[in-house]
Amino acid sequence: MNRKLPKTLSASLLAGFLLSACASTAPGTARGGWASHEENVEDASLGADVRLALIDKLGFDALNVHVDTEGGHVFLTGRVEKRATQELAEEVALSVRGVTEVENGLELKGGGRSESTVDHAVTSTEAEVEDAALELRVGKNLLEEIGRHALDLEVESTDGVVSVRGKLPDRERKTLALRTAEGTPGVKKVIDLIEVPR
Repeated sequence: MNRKLPKTLSASLLAGFLLSACASTAPGTARGGWASHEENVEDASLGADVRLALIDKLGFDALNVHVDTEGGHVFLTGRVEKRATQELAEEVALSVRGVTEVENGLELKGGGRSESTVDHAVTSTEAEVEDAALELRVGKNLLEEIGRHALDLEVESTDGVVSVRGKLPDRERKTLALRTAEGTPGVKKVIDLIEVPR
């Protein structure tokens, strides 16, 4: 069964989602006056930027993420299907210009209820070890390929999905960095969060 929505319907849904999201982005404390209204507009705009980045980089599951902003501080809440969405949403949000800090309160749907607490803890620990090992492999390969510039990149991994965030001096090094990450054994997908000067 093809689950693709017609373009007009998906565009309408996305527009409605963003508008309702922007309305809920402003902090709950009303301070009154012109300055606070201006801050709310900035917060709503930043919230929309973060939402767009989440949907662009993490896909459909990111629609379950609620974003609140106050200044450059971003709060992520909601229940998502994939561990990659839960853990990499913070990296994606941090890549958005204007974001200074992220609090990730995302939870997984289901939460491992079918497993015992001990089994869930063991499975979770094994996954964390695999993620850490993959991050180290990608980081080592980046050092070998782009040298000291690799030190300006942050690599995060969850279930084979790797995000690479940071700044590089040119597009050539960015292309090489992404190709290197993609070519690392164990990497299923790379999320590009690298900035280069325009």
